[in-house]
Amino acid sequence: MSLDGRGFEVMPKFLPATTISLVVDSLSKSLITRSRAGMRHALHVPAVRSLAESEGLVELAIQAVGQDAFPFRATLFDKSAQSTWLVVWHQDTALPLRERQNVRARARNRTGTNSCDSSSP
Repeated sequence: MSLDGRGFEVMPKFLPATTISLVVDSLSKSLITRSRAGMRHALHVPAVRSLAESEGLVELAIQAVGQDAFPFRATLFDKSAQSTWLVVWHQDTALPLRERQNVRARARNRTGTNSCDSSSP
């Protein structure tokens, strides 16, 4: 897998249509509270957890972030034609870490040029 420096990769037909249908059906029947934007804690839906722990997705995660990759959170964003809204670029910072470390990072703006130094524990 190569993310080509973009932070994502498009993989047409990676998931079988039957898997997608099962997950969509399970999400529509879930009792987890949904907001206008979507659903938090979707790993509590058995079909979502099964997909997240599937060999194919875990292998992709391992290739991207290393051997210790595992699913820890699933959030559904409802981005249908009827419910569309802007999601600006962001990076989740609440991760399941073994220990806290102070790191120095170089932030980049939309043009890809350095915009400022930032430090995040």
